[in-house]
Amino acid sequence: MIRSFLALFVLLSIAVTAHAFDVEKLILDGASRIRESAPRDEAGQDEAPRPSKSRPSAPAAGEDDHFIQPDDVFIAERPLGSHAWISVQLAKVTTAPSPQTKDEGEFFRVTDGTSHWTRHYWKTRIARSDEIKLGAVMIMFEGRSSKGVYQAPDKKSSARRDNWFMAKITDTSDLYKGYVTVSGGYKTSPANLRVIVR
Repeated sequence: MIRSFLALFVLLSIAVTAHAFDVEKLILDGASRIRESAPRDEAGQDEAPRPSKSRPSAPAAGEDDHFIQPDDVFIAERPLGSHAWISVQLAKVTTAPSPQTKDEGEFFRVTDGTSHWTRHYWKTRIARSDEIKLGAVMIMFEGRSSKGVYQAPDKKSSARRDNWFMAKITDTSDLYKGYVTVSGGYKTSPANLRVIVR
């Protein structure tokens, strides 16, 4: 008797909750399935589904806000050296550099799936505000800009496909305006800066 009363109470609670949130509770062969009800017009007829607003994609677990994964590195054919800037490519290590490989590593480029040997590779993370200073070498995303200022990627597909580059910070006096200038005269948002950790 008490079990029957508890079961009835639970079912009524579920029904009230489902009705309050406009959710239908279906119980088929003992398996519970919940689905959201379609919106209804004043006559009780189903309305056409409303398109969802497009949002920037969110990083998956293990990715940072630039959609960079913990095992990602950036590679180049040459070091920055005396160049104003260099292009860098997103890659994965397939053969770690070692004395047996003359300190070169083999890297799988994420953008085109090709394999490259190089000794110029960098592990990075998003820069903190205290690391944004004159002369600091940074890696930046080149695939998105607003009003002449490079911005951090807002989509995984572009972050992992489009161009990145390495340059030195040459002017921080416009930080209050939301950007720094890097070698080559390019402006970039502080949120777009990656500091080299290796």
